[in-house]
Amino acid sequence: MAGVWTNSLPGSWIGLTAVPSSNTGLGGSVQPARAEAPPAGPARKPPLVRRDISVGPSAKRTTKLTISLLYYLARGLSRFVLGLAGRSPAPKLVILYYHGIPDAYRSNFVRQLESIRRKAQVSPASHRGSLPSGKANVAITFDDAYVSVAKNALPALTARGFHSTIFVPTGTLGGPPPWSMEDGSPDSIETVMSAEQIATLPSALVTVGAHSRTHPRLSRLAPGDAREEIEGSRHELEDLTTQDVRLFALPYGDHDSSTIDLCRTAGYEAVFTTTPAPVDTTGSDLVRGRVKVDPFDGRLEFFLKYNGAYAWAPYLSALKRRLKNHRSFSADQKSALRPFVTYRRPKQS
Repeated sequence: MAGVWTNSLPGSWIGLTAVPSSNTGLGGSVQPARAEAPPAGPARKPPLVRRDISVGPSAKRTTKLTISLLYYLARGLSRFVLGLAGRSPAPKLVILYYHGIPDAYRSNFVRQLESIRRKAQVSPASHRGSLPSGKANVAITFDDAYVSVAKNALPALTARGFHSTIFVPTGTLGGPPPWSMEDGSPDSIETVMSAEQIATLPSALVTVGAHSRTHPRLSRLAPGDAREEIEGSRHELEDLTTQDVRLFALPYGDHDSSTIDLCRTAGYEAVFTTTPAPVDTTGSDLVRGRVKVDPFDGRLEFFLKYNGAYAWAPYLSALKRRLKNHRSFSADQKSALRPFVTYRRPKQS
């Protein structure tokens, strides 16, 4: 049966779906995908499933989900104990980032928004100051400004009064995304919004931010080229929207200290990465973390993401970087770390 993926956790835990269905998720069943005709035109790839939800790497995703669930439960216990002692941690903002919202996953996206409406409070990604307590605090952002976001996401967000931020790569308006993607990414058949679409976005509920001009890895560019990407995209957006552009999302989340310095010099008030760290909105930090979400995320997975339960991941990433630079591990140690670390043989010179 084509189009069905498997997962090592029960469907009632994760709720992964091969085709979108509002009835699939916690307690739901996995439905087979229907075959679709490939899109016309030789330059585009068919909308295959991303590699991170295919059969092969599903164990890694399940491991992350399990750790996040344990983290969420442990954090809840810790907060309960602190509450008994009259000490409650200050609320933090969890910033989500999507890419495209394809037609096939529109109903899934609406389900996710309903979950947020019931169990969280939505703030702008640029919010500074205190946050209300009692519920999760969430911000919603979109990278790459795809047409599917305007078509499928914005009407659902507007209907609920949810604010969102769209980060725009100004050098590719009105065309297909030319940057590299994972094989089979649904975004490979997307189109970036046109200049007219960007200019007419509803400013009351949508903030427009810069996402460079051509979506490069900024840390790999010469300083002058990186400056042009960072400053040029801001100027182009301000000319297009006649509004101040103060937010910047790093393509691929890639940056080094020089990149952040260039963003600060360019006048940005917040710079967004792809590190899933909740944000202390009472501080003055320029850099803000975000959690990657997709409209096909399972119910539990999405709930844990917008509740900040993936906050452990940056610490593991730092550990992975250290381990990858260390070549003296035993076979047993490497086996234990395999769900998290990919070991590669050094290239022969």
